[in-house]
Amino acid sequence: MRIQPFLWAFVALAVIGGSVSAASTYDNALSLANVSVSPNPVLGGGDVHIKFRLYNTFNYNIYGTTLQPSGTYPLLNVSPQNSIVLGQVSSGFSSSYYNYTFAVPNTTTAGSYTVTFTATYFVYAATGTVIATSAMPVTFYVQNKPSITVTLANPQPAALYSGYNQSVSLHIQNTGYGTARNVTVSVSPGPGLDILSSVTTFFISNLTHNSTVTEPLLISAHNTSSTSIIADASFYSSTLQQRFSSTQSVNLSVSPSAQFAISSGDTEPKVGAVDVPVHMKVTNTGTAQARQMQLNLQTSYPLTPVASTAYVNSLEPGASANVTFLVNIDTAAVPGNYPVTLYEQWKQPNGAVNQQFSGSDNYFVTVANPGYGIPLLPIAAVAIIAVIAARFYMARKSAKGKNGKAEKAKK
Repeated sequence: MRIQPFLWAFVALAVIGGSVSAASTYDNALSLANVSVSPNPVLGGGDVHIKFRLYNTFNYNIYGTTLQPSGTYPLLNVSPQNSIVLGQVSSGFSSSYYNYTFAVPNTTTAGSYTVTFTATYFVYAATGTVIATSAMPVTFYVQNKPSITVTLANPQPAALYSGYNQSVSLHIQNTGYGTARNVTVSVSPGPGLDILSSVTTFFISNLTHNSTVTEPLLISAHNTSSTSIIADASFYSSTLQQRFSSTQSVNLSVSPSAQFAISSGDTEPKVGAVDVPVHMKVTNTGTAQARQMQLNLQTSYPLTPVASTAYVNSLEPGASANVTFLVNIDTAAVPGNYPVTLYEQWKQPNGAVNQQFSGSDNYFVTVANPGYGIPLLPIAAVAIIAVIAARFYMARKSAKGKNGKAEKAKK
C-alpha cells in the first residue's frame, strides 16, 4: 500500500527529533526472487528486460518502501530512474512481479554490467522508527551486436552507362560494435540490370567492427535511368548464438549511352581478291549521340586488313552510317562466312571532356568463289558460237561425204 502523507510527516519529525536510530540489523530486509533477464546475452543496441519478485526476510512488515534502479553509464544514462513507491511490504514473497526495461546503447562495450535495485523503507523498532535500505544487484553480460551494410565503392563508377558491361566494387562492412561471424551476402539484380559475374554469393568467416571486405561485380544496365542491386545478408554474433539477416537495396544511377548494331552491304569479296572493299552499316541503337567515332575492323584468316579504320563525325540515336574497309583475301581461301569484329571508340555529350567510350560488335564477311563473278551474257555468247561452229563443221563433213560418193559413181 502507499505510505500515507501523515506517516511521511511522522518519519520526518522523527528524523529531525533524533528518534530514528541508525540502520543496522534492519538493512537488507529485502532480496530478489525468481529473477529473469532477457535476452541472454543482452545485445547492445537493444533492450534488456528484468523481471523479479521481492522477498521480505523479516517476520514482520516494512513500511514506506521505495524501489529505484541504478547503474553505470551508458547502461543507465539517468541514475536512478523509474523510482516507484511500494509502501507496505509484507513478510515473505510478494504477490506481484516487477518488470523493468532498460535501453542498452549500441556503443556499450561488451562485458558484465550490474543494475542495482535499492529499496528504502522504515520499521518500527523498540528504539523507535528506523530507516533502512536493501541493495539488490542484478548482473548480466552485454554482447555487442554486429550490423552488415552493403554499399558501392566511391559510391559507384563516375557513371554507369546503359548497355555496357561495367565492373563495380561492393563494400561489405560491419558497422555494428560486435564481431560478425559466418557472413553470407547474396546479390541479385533489380529491374533493368543484369549481373554477369559467375559468383554472386560472398562468404566472410569473420568481420570485426568497422572492417570492410571489397568484392568485384560485373554488371550491365539496360536503357533505364536508375536500377539497384539487391543484397541479402545473413550473419551471426561472435558467440554464434544469434543469427541476424537483412535485405538492402544498393541504388545505381544509369546514364544514357550510344549503342550500335552492325549490318553488311551487298559486296562479297572473292577468293584471291586484293584491296577489295568491305561495306558495313553502323546504326546507333542507343539513347545518346555518338561523336568523333573511330571504327576499327579486326579480321582473321583468310582476310587481311589493308585499310581497317573508318571515321564518323556524329551519329544521332536511330541514325545509320555506311563505312568501308579494304581487305585482301588469301588465294587458298575456301568460300564461306568469316567472323570479323568491329571496335568502336567515341565520345558523348554526357561524358567528361576527355572521356572515351568504347565497345565492340561481332559480324561476318562472306567470301565468294572467283567463278561466281563471270557475267552470264559472255557465257551465253560463247555457247551460241560453239553451237554454230559445231553445226557448220557437221554440214561441211556431210557435204564432203556426198561429193566423194558422186566421184566414185562417175568412175
